[in-house]
Amino acid sequence: MKRTGGLFEQIVDRRNLSWAANRAAQGKRERPEVRDFFANFGCHATEIIGGLQNGTFRFSPYRVFPIRDPKSRTIHAPTFRDRVVHHLIIAATGPVFERGAIQHSYACRAGYGQHAALTQAAQWTRNNEWYLKLDVSKYYDSIPHSLLRTQLARRFRERRVLWIFDRLLDSYSQLPGKGLPIGALTSQYLGNFYLDEFDRWVKQSKRVGRYLRYMDDMVLWGDYELLHVVKQEAPKVFGYLGLSIKRGGELNRCGQGVPFLGFVLYPNRTRLNRSGRRRLRRKWKDVERAFESGKIDDLELQSRTKSLFAHAEFGNDVGWRREVIRFSRLRESQEPATRAARRVVEQHGE
Repeated sequence: MKRTGGLFEQIVDRRNLSWAANRAAQGKRERPEVRDFFANFGCHATEIIGGLQNGTFRFSPYRVFPIRDPKSRTIHAPTFRDRVVHHLIIAATGPVFERGAIQHSYACRAGYGQHAALTQAAQWTRNNEWYLKLDVSKYYDSIPHSLLRTQLARRFRERRVLWIFDRLLDSYSQLPGKGLPIGALTSQYLGNFYLDEFDRWVKQSKRVGRYLRYMDDMVLWGDYELLHVVKQEAPKVFGYLGLSIKRGGELNRCGQGVPFLGFVLYPNRTRLNRSGRRRLRRKWKDVERAFESGKIDDLELQSRTKSLFAHAEFGNDVGWRREVIRFSRLRESQEPATRAARRVVEQHGE
């Protein structure tokens, strides 16, 4: 693929910086650091653009905090000033990453979200007997900066753009020379981009027709012999990239269920996986308690319930969702206390 230039001027354009600031501020305008940034926008804009142009810009330390959804992760959140620069970088370089992606590479692409990936995966599960599931162990923490820099140099020809990526990579490391921070916009795009090389190996070298990837979760469908060869050779390719596959991958019949993005896909149905069911039950109980104690009102109850069940509704397990509502506190009486509670029971329990 031909290397791309002419992007640095887009990054240091003041109008693009204004757009990036508003993009980064969505849903966060009441935070003190966001209000301060816009109150002194001229000074901040001059500092950012000047620092990028003269080579003195440095990314600030990240704010670190843990989350658990569903597994424990450590988030490294950039300061708001840096978040603006992340949006600025992706606005200019994102289309270049997009041009290099294969058709069925999902995540960080418009129209290629989780449900699009699940829909395609469910279709291929129905039409094939065997699948191979590959998942990278500790993906974000394992990405080598040196190899990522090499890949970026093959895609971008401007030294000043590559210098910005260098400063970005220098701002974080899990181990010396390795890792991308979970919680930064640029990490999502760089993480997705880094496995383009594996995508090309699968599609061009091994000629696997039915293959999709959502970040570091990969599934291939096809003949047992072909998938067996890929399973044997894939560790070498990942080893070249400085990565390793969890448990060597999983080669099995589709009838046993394809685990993917929190669901299990069968040829004739799709079900939320076991941990997802436990998580939904737990969160639903929390919503019930909050409503009963008066911490949330009727409208908030409906909003949270809709959000909570939206992802689960992708599965063909409406019977299970009915059981969740069936044993709900909101259904203990024949006539729930409020109109909102009755509506929740009607929508999800009947």
